[in-house]
Amino acid sequence: MRILIVAPMPPDPRGAGAIPILLYAQLAGLSERNEVTLVTAVGDEPGEAEAVEGLVSEGFDVRVANRRQPRTAAGRWRRRVRLAVTWLRGTPWRAAWFADPAMQATLDELAAERRFDVAVVEDSAMADFRLPAGAATVLTEHEVLRPRPASWRPGRPSRWPSWAFEELDWRRRCRHQRRAWGRFDRVVAFTGRDAAAIAELEPTLAGRVAVSPFGLSLPPAPDPAREEDGAVLFSGNFTHQPNRIGARWLAEEIVPGLRRTRPEAHLRLVGNSPPAPVRELAGPGIEVIANPPSMEPLLASATVVVAPARTGGGMRMKVLQALATGKAVVTSPRGTEGFDCFGELPPLAVAESPEEFAAAVASLLGDAEARRELGRRARQFAERHYGPAAWARRLETVYREAVAEREKTRA
Repeated sequence: MRILIVAPMPPDPRGAGAIPILLYAQLAGLSERNEVTLVTAVGDEPGEAEAVEGLVSEGFDVRVANRRQPRTAAGRWRRRVRLAVTWLRGTPWRAAWFADPAMQATLDELAAERRFDVAVVEDSAMADFRLPAGAATVLTEHEVLRPRPASWRPGRPSRWPSWAFEELDWRRRCRHQRRAWGRFDRVVAFTGRDAAAIAELEPTLAGRVAVSPFGLSLPPAPDPAREEDGAVLFSGNFTHQPNRIGARWLAEEIVPGLRRTRPEAHLRLVGNSPPAPVRELAGPGIEVIANPPSMEPLLASATVVVAPARTGGGMRMKVLQALATGKAVVTSPRGTEGFDCFGELPPLAVAESPEEFAAAVASLLGDAEARRELGRRARQFAERHYGPAAWARRLETVYREAVAEREKTRA
């Protein structure tokens, strides 16, 4: 198949967040058996330009739009005005940010050059672009947003403007997402729970939603000698509220009980942009590490990885990374979503209450043999179901269905 992928950021197997990592596995897996072109943008985020250079050096077909901060004051003001006007017209901020005119110009140039069987858009924030005519269309929904009551706790007066903006923008994001789904031939969700939510929110789409858990490129095999005694790792992008909630739950309700049983236990909270409430969790037995250049040494040194998912949707990249690295993982029932759809139980320790969570972590810290056996099975499980080739085969099935549906409507 001739596949066009439209992505919000460059794929990167060493990316700091989940999206660049899963995009790389998708691109690598699909490129093995298909003709794939990637359209993305490079902004001012660290590592984006280097990621594109790496993709080009590997031989991938990449078209890049420039989303960097304009150099002139006039250019910066024009961008601010464009974003403000777009938002005031009802577009959520995230979609306004990603809908850069340079991306549309790049897509139009590409559409004039060649024909595609299927155009794949990653995340509904990218769904407003005009895609090549004639191509079947597939939207990958990274996280399904569900309506929620307004939060009437704006905090101190200095926070009121940002609180009002966030509340209004949340409602816009929910509406924008639901409208986006209806514009595509197929919508891919990472978990059965998200697929069910799409069907519930937009019942007419039930037959157009497919479930395909994402994948990643397998990291090197674990080296037990690099583990640090008692090291417990939690990682995530702290601009994402569920990660902030999970960090606080660990620090305030789980670590105290864990350290009563295993005094050597120390929790590392690692991720991008930890706000003050997360940084303030640092103390005895708790370390906060902001914006690490690489997760590899931190994962390698962890004895146990924890993922106390309590809110939010989608799969957890932190869980898949730990499984693929061959680590013992303790997670909540919600953290197993996306790992429970292949007819076998995922090799995860699952706990719900703070007491259960602390006991599960303590048990693994104290039993090296059980911990490493769980890690060995975890890596085999990840390789079997979540490597680039396995993920690509699932996606190819969805794309062929979209192409067949588009051809049926033409007949």
